[in-house]
Amino acid sequence: MTTRRGSATSLLVGLAFVMAGLLPASPAAAAEPAPLLMEGKKSLYQRVLTRPGAILVAQPGATEGKAQAPFTIFYVFERKVVDGASWLRVATASRGNGDGWIRADASIDWKQSIVVAFANPAGRNRLVLYKDRKFLTDLMESPEAIKKSDAVMAQAVLPNRPADFPAMAVEPANYIDFTKNFYLLPILDADEIYLASGFTSRLLKVASVTAEETAGPAAKPPPATKTTAAAVQKTADNALAKFDTGVVFVVDATTSMDPYIERTRSAVAKISGAIRTAGLTNRVAFGLTGFRDDPKAVPGIEYLTRTFIDLHEGRDLDKFAAKAANLTATKVSSRRFSEDCFAGLIEAINKMDWSGFGGRYIILITDAGPRPGKDPFAATGLDTAGLRQLAADKGIAIYVVHLLTPAGKNDHEYAAGQYKELAAIPQGNLYYGVQAGDINKFGQAIETLSAQLVEQVNQVSKGKSPTRKAEPGDLGRLQENSERVATAMKLAYLGRAEGTKAPPVFEAWMADRDPGNASVPALEVRILLTKNQLSDLQDSLKAIIAAGEKGQVSPQTFFDQIKSAAATLSRTPEQVAKGNARSLAATGLLGEYLDGLPYKSKVMNVTQDMWLSWSVGEQQSFLDGLEAKVKLYQQFHDDVDRWVVLDGGRVKGDAVYPVPLDALP
Repeated sequence: MTTRRGSATSLLVGLAFVMAGLLPASPAAAAEPAPLLMEGKKSLYQRVLTRPGAILVAQPGATEGKAQAPFTIFYVFERKVVDGASWLRVATASRGNGDGWIRADASIDWKQSIVVAFANPAGRNRLVLYKDRKFLTDLMESPEAIKKSDAVMAQAVLPNRPADFPAMAVEPANYIDFTKNFYLLPILDADEIYLASGFTSRLLKVASVTAEETAGPAAKPPPATKTTAAAVQKTADNALAKFDTGVVFVVDATTSMDPYIERTRSAVAKISGAIRTAGLTNRVAFGLTGFRDDPKAVPGIEYLTRTFIDLHEGRDLDKFAAKAANLTATKVSSRRFSEDCFAGLIEAINKMDWSGFGGRYIILITDAGPRPGKDPFAATGLDTAGLRQLAADKGIAIYVVHLLTPAGKNDHEYAAGQYKELAAIPQGNLYYGVQAGDINKFGQAIETLSAQLVEQVNQVSKGKSPTRKAEPGDLGRLQENSERVATAMKLAYLGRAEGTKAPPVFEAWMADRDPGNASVPALEVRILLTKNQLSDLQDSLKAIIAAGEKGQVSPQTFFDQIKSAAATLSRTPEQVAKGNARSLAATGLLGEYLDGLPYKSKVMNVTQDMWLSWSVGEQQSFLDGLEAKVKLYQQFHDDVDRWVVLDGGRVKGDAVYPVPLDALP
């Protein structure tokens, strides 16, 4: 039997969600009416979600108005009591005079911008959303939790269910692309339980908020359709018949790589023949990007990164072969053994057009470790985690084929650690180390990987599960992990192709883990930050970095530098902490949306004593981590496809970006 513990408050702490109201407007807009501030806050605004039945009226006390979609997000500009009833003057934008009034009891205070999204369901059972908390608690705590949850699922997916059935809805079978079908699952209540498996699971009371809620006081989830399983499968098969795969090779083109470049071309030529034989010439595309070093710093090395063929051109296999011949290893030595593969990866992630592909793969080939973060020779400034996140956000899987040559023996441990993190997936990674840089083993690995990806296209496009000829050892493990990724990509592709949307549930309880596979998280946690907030966060981190660099010379002045920067950057300088601030959280530099966050921040908890106790190397490592965050936030800012407008675009700075929890400082 498992044991439950903790209050809803403490469990929300465990969920690590962030207060995320909007920052005040710029001074030029200060005269415009602004929403009410949250209690105890100086920059976070009150917001509510409408309940079913909410009506927006012109004046408090009125009965005629416009019915609102359940869980519409409103800012609160005024609170008033009329004839004993509480009313709210609200608007969907953070500036203006308000759109109208709603009754307070027709709304839910939304104090946290909770972005909980369904993770890709590959490798686990779908989540069930329940009517009753007790039923879900009893099920999860039962020694027969797996058996009972399977029994509920078997009935929950049926079109006709009894009125007293405990489940309200089921997570879709496909992955929901929230950039195409935006939705939120605001958490209204939470609890935490311990499972017999040793994992903890959070029970969440959620409300469904989608981009296309049906307005009206009597709005209810639409009845379950009577679509047959065969019809559903036929729809999926029709979509998968158009499943294409893009594979981009990102290849180290420094002095030691010539034989491996030639072997890669040979492997692709062999696979191209298999593609033609299978009749898949229009279904698989190859791209090729090379990386060397900064030509400004190393004359004669020609380029830092160069795309020799993009995915559009790479649909023509003959054209790929012709242009791939132009990739050769330089004869000029780079500045050190480690190479700037991150620059090549960023080019492949951002400059290739991945939009037409269901399968999205990068195969990195190198014999050297990366130059992440603040390495003086690194072009991107990103660290490994940030780069992996950027690829994941575009649905791209990164394979790393690491040549463990004798020349790099002192680099192997560091490089393998970085590359395993870069290639990480749930329950494994897509890293393969070629012992001694053996050219034959390398060729076998490239041919095996490429052939498997082609076979996945062949099988998936026919509505079948991918099959493979299993290899032994590490290569076999890589194949198994590749199958997991292929399944996830198939579900993501179907979600995009079929426009899969979140279940039309208004309030329900669900667990954040599947009892049958509790090791795989079933939900993704992201924080909605506005453009203003993201910009302020960048500026604040830059100020900390600048103060830290000065503080390495005179450590005692670090926090004085921070306070000075806070007064300069703050839109409301009077908010800056007075007195002797002893932690970064107390300086007032970082916004209130980070202050008091219910998660363990590496930055907010840094104290002056901690800073003084660190060595110069530890201080520099801390600052390097912040620098990598700044570079990552710039990538977020430039990623126009993932910004979400919640107010119809009425206020420019109100668009939000779903920042991963791990990306916060």
